[in-house]
Amino acid sequence: MKIRSFLALMIVAALAPVILFSTVPLSRLIQAERDAAVLSMKLAARATSIAVDGQWHQAIGLIRGLSSSNKLESGQIAQFGIKARTMAGNDGAWIELLDDSGQLLVDTTRPPDASLPDTRARERARVERMLSSAAYAISDLLPGKLPENYVVKVDFPVFLDNDVRYVLGYGFDVDDLLRALPAPDAEGTTFTVYDRQGRLLASNGKHAAVGSLAPPPVLVAIRLRENGLVTTADGRYAMLTVSTVSGWWVAMSAPRATIDGTARRTVLYSVSGLLIALLLAGAAALLFSARVTRAIARTGEAARAMVSGPTRLPLYSGITEVDRLDQNVYLGAHLLASASAERERLLAEAQQAREIAEGQNRSKDEFLAMLGHELRNPMAPISTAAHLLKMPNISPEQMRQAGDIISRQVDHMNHLVNDLLDVSRVTRGLITLEKKPVSMRAILAAAVEQTMGAMHKGGHHFDTVCGDEDYWVRGDATRLIQVLTNLLVNAAKYSPPQSSIRVTLARDGERISIEVSDNGNGIEPELLPRVFELFSQGRRTPDRATGGLGLGLALVRKLVELHGGSVSAYSEGAGQGSRFTIELPAADMRAVDAAGLNMVEGASVS
Repeated sequence: MKIRSFLALMIVAALAPVILFSTVPLSRLIQAERDAAVLSMKLAARATSIAVDGQWHQAIGLIRGLSSSNKLESGQIAQFGIKARTMAGNDGAWIELLDDSGQLLVDTTRPPDASLPDTRARERARVERMLSSAAYAISDLLPGKLPENYVVKVDFPVFLDNDVRYVLGYGFDVDDLLRALPAPDAEGTTFTVYDRQGRLLASNGKHAAVGSLAPPPVLVAIRLRENGLVTTADGRYAMLTVSTVSGWWVAMSAPRATIDGTARRTVLYSVSGLLIALLLAGAAALLFSARVTRAIARTGEAARAMVSGPTRLPLYSGITEVDRLDQNVYLGAHLLASASAERERLLAEAQQAREIAEGQNRSKDEFLAMLGHELRNPMAPISTAAHLLKMPNISPEQMRQAGDIISRQVDHMNHLVNDLLDVSRVTRGLITLEKKPVSMRAILAAAVEQTMGAMHKGGHHFDTVCGDEDYWVRGDATRLIQVLTNLLVNAAKYSPPQSSIRVTLARDGERISIEVSDNGNGIEPELLPRVFELFSQGRRTPDRATGGLGLGLALVRKLVELHGGSVSAYSEGAGQGSRFTIELPAADMRAVDAAGLNMVEGASVS
């Protein structure tokens, strides 16, 4: 075999591991690129579904506020009809009121003085179904009251104290749903809303006929109630997601190149790079083989010795160029192995970093959704109170109640904003602690005083174990009270009524420990390692009775660390209670004695 053949084999042997070890990362990269594109479509479809749900939340809030009208309570149907027409407006929305027999009492699409038809036979079954379910119901696509007009509506049961029952209906033109859809883009991406039967409600695409059925693959997925990616017959992908409010479906449709194009380009670039590498290697081999051939021609004996001896291990052959080449190949194999191992390590680190980044991105999205929900919750009662204040002939008592509602909800929003500002200041190091000797007994007394409302509300049994010793630390009294208050409120919030909550103060050498324990809901094992991280919260109940942003424990850890201490959490699992332990360095008693009575009084006041 000629030297050129040996060099060609050597090139293959050198590039084979590179190709082999590059195939796996390349395939993973291609899959990761595709998964990222699919995830982006899923998030966009979900965001659009949330926007559509937002319109229903507004409609439900309006109809809920209308159901609490005192005109309806007192049976003043005509006056209630005037208010309903005012709230419906003139933009295509309409409101109707039916009694428990199915008779239409108010219809804002008719003139106020117009007589209403007898609808009992037609509407009795619908009204009975709504009153028996006691929950609002969102319709599928319905024909409107005008030709070639389609509407959707929500029915809302109303139960009054005098055993009078009504059904309120609020409807609007399906064209209003277009406000929740993104504008069409240059890539051909479209967003379409389907009802539970797969009929088109709204779309930002061209040639979309309201009431038409979804494409067969999408229609099958809707009827099987399968979220996810669907391939349509026109060479596009559709990402389906279902609304938790209306049961409607949002489909984001995009060309296949949106998902597969990046992967194809990655393969093309990789194959092109390998081909270029092979061509360059072949050219270099030709040049190098010519040089080695000339050296071998000048030293025939060395060439025969090299041919007859071992060909793999680096042996002395009498030809410097050949010896050096053999040694370099031998060392190159080891370098390739090391380079491959290094690539695998870097790939693993990159994958881990990607997972961490995706987790942080999910936490951010969940926190923003939670923050939006927490800030939006007070808006419904504030809006209702504002409507109440606009009503004519409002009584002073009603004005006072409306003012109380607005004040209470504004205080709640102010509390949320203050928590966000506190975490921001601590995270950026903008909080300055005014440290001085303070008594932990006084700190605990102040914190208990601030949380007694939450304790009494839950009917909890509260106990403190302090012993006879006084416990002094050097710290900021206001921030230490905030730390204990957060832990006590957390214990009261996540404990069922009549739970037992205990605070224990103790000293261990040069450390002061404060332990807050309860027999409440406990902490799940998967949440325990990250319970002090920002935006981390336990499982939230459907009614969100334990609301909040998940900032309290993160703020506790930051403030304790600023005091040179540490905080830890322990729980045996869900339903097994939890225990939070703070350890702070004890204050030098000589400094406390030197400070005298003024320090004691200052700590107590704080």
